[in-house]
Amino acid sequence: MQRIFIRIMLVLVASAVTVVASAQKRSDFFIQVSDPQLGFISLTDDFAPEEQLMGQITAEINRLQPDFVVFSGDLVHWFDKEQLWDGFKRMCAKIDKKIPVYYLPGNHDVSGDASPESVEKFVERFGGDRFVHRGRSYTVIGYNSNNIKNRTAASEAEYEWIEQQLRRARKNRPIIVVSHHPYFLKNADEAEEYFNIDIDTRKRYIKLFERYGVDLVLTGHLHRCASGRYGDMDFVTAGPAGKTLGSDASGVEIVKIDGGKVLPAYYPIEKIPQSVR
Repeated sequence: MQRIFIRIMLVLVASAVTVVASAQKRSDFFIQVSDPQLGFISLTDDFAPEEQLMGQITAEINRLQPDFVVFSGDLVHWFDKEQLWDGFKRMCAKIDKKIPVYYLPGNHDVSGDASPESVEKFVERFGGDRFVHRGRSYTVIGYNSNNIKNRTAASEAEYEWIEQQLRRARKNRPIIVVSHHPYFLKNADEAEEYFNIDIDTRKRYIKLFERYGVDLVLTGHLHRCASGRYGDMDFVTAGPAGKTLGSDASGVEIVKIDGGKVLPAYYPIEKIPQSVR
């Protein structure tokens, strides 16, 4: 009887060791969904095309079970149309409740000048316009880039909040920042345009990110993929979950953190991998 008990205990211990080893080896990852922008495809209140795409994306999210999901802006095409917001919330309600979901505003989610009233309305809908996610091996900081792009009265408070979160991030672990507007698309010295941030503000934030060792700056807004590099930092613009403005099909960005390395990759919906871990 004692021998049987010992054998059972050995099997249980071996199983526990296997589970722990497996957990230690697995990589962490999260999913960025950018620019679903309900209503943009038809340019009417009919968001059926976006609803179909979002249905496929939420199914893939539930299947893959990421650490979390972030919607990085332009959730709807017209911020003042409640039926679009109702539709978007209904679609997101299908995401597994065990998966944390964060929402950041894009330029279409607030007024053109990012008025305090429109930002407050977004915060009222989603509980915030910023977040910090401290993963097992990394930190992600999300913020409202409308204040930065529009240089609003709240822009300095945005900068101070980001710096505070960067200061609090654990050292020797990857740091990722995510928002809607790209600082630049390909080169840090490119001219200012609709899709990027003005040069003076861009330089200030790049210096801030460099000081605190940010590994990846993740954005959307462009409706196609783009990327650039500055020093040791990658600047990645994800393609859209909704309407595309280039050759990239609708999809999501999957960011994998493995062995201290940050590995972002954009996948069209039909090419989302069977496994990421």
